[in-house]
Amino acid sequence: MKKNKKFIALFLCAALCVLALAGCGSSSSTTSTTTNSDTSSGTRSDSASTASDDTVYTFTVVNHDSINSMGELWVETLLGAISEESGGRLQFNYYAGGSMYGATETIDAVKDGAADICWFTNGSYGGVFPISEFVNVVGTVNSAQMASAVLNTAVEEIPEAAAEFANWHVLVLHGTSTSPLSTVGTKIETPDDLKGLSIRAAGTTPTLYLNTIGCTAISMPTSDVYDALSKKTLDGMANDWHNIDCFNLYEPIDYCMDVVLNATASGLLMNTDRWNELPEDLQEIFNKYCSSYFAADMAGYWWDSCRYWVGDEMLENGVEIYEPSDEVYDYMFSDEVLNTVHESYISYLDGYGYDGQALWDQLCEIADRYEADYAGVWDAEFNYADWDMSTVDGYQAVYGG
Repeated sequence: MKKNKKFIALFLCAALCVLALAGCGSSSSTTSTTTNSDTSSGTRSDSASTASDDTVYTFTVVNHDSINSMGELWVETLLGAISEESGGRLQFNYYAGGSMYGATETIDAVKDGAADICWFTNGSYGGVFPISEFVNVVGTVNSAQMASAVLNTAVEEIPEAAAEFANWHVLVLHGTSTSPLSTVGTKIETPDDLKGLSIRAAGTTPTLYLNTIGCTAISMPTSDVYDALSKKTLDGMANDWHNIDCFNLYEPIDYCMDVVLNATASGLLMNTDRWNELPEDLQEIFNKYCSSYFAADMAGYWWDSCRYWVGDEMLENGVEIYEPSDEVYDYMFSDEVLNTVHESYISYLDGYGYDGQALWDQLCEIADRYEADYAGVWDAEFNYADWDMSTVDGYQAVYGG
């Protein structure tokens, strides 16, 4: 894991450099070149010089993740590159760590115009984006990279999926880290060890899965999980790798079963009126970075990398990371368990007035297209050391190859 962590650090630095070299509110007067930072309050501000006759558009960007999290790093990297390319005409003030709005408030704040842009995860909004929750269903995708591909294709090809986001202007949609199963006190060595464990679940479909395998799924804000694990009022969690880092959840746990449970759909949403007020040339800058798959693919790589360096954090804190026995794996991912969960998800879609079976079939067909591409995503030889950014769909058009 240490070797992978070192490579991932170098990879992230390379991605930052590529964005910087590529160069991905309300109106205000001309500003001089300044960069303000207030990490203690969870806020940051990007600004740059601009010509005196140019209007500057300033945006409030809210994020429930902490200021040093992967989510906020990705947001500020992407929007920082957009700001730089605009010559300072696009500026962003960042409010991370829930300093302005919490996880269940950000999308409404952006929809209503109280904030301009938010980074969101659909696990915080059960029922708001039920079709995008397909990637949250265990057994549908194997990585953040695959989730990004499936999610964007679904929104492009399925009108009902696109309609879920009609209240916002979508900048980027992407997948985030998959979830291992982490526990306090109990190492899961047989299927019976799962029975009755109180496990924190992130959203509707992971709840269906955990209850199906015999656990008791608990809905709880991630910000409360550390305390619950420490006090042993929770037996464990199905939190994804990046959230484990974001909230230091590697500290109260004893064991981490290294399995691929659900991913999550995430992304950047903008207030529609703020988007429409932008002149075409500034919209084109946003589109240059956001409307190709580059930003979503970059996010997939970033979030998948968490499995390595967050694993290092676990090991440094005495957590035992283990693979499930064949008996446990065969039970957790048996046809009986997965079919039960998938049928429940179809019924869940039916409850929103959709033809759940028809949507399920469409979504599975999309996922099947990408299965071979990501079949070896966790192999030691896959992707990270060999990845050529110029091969990513959209890179040639956006960055000139």
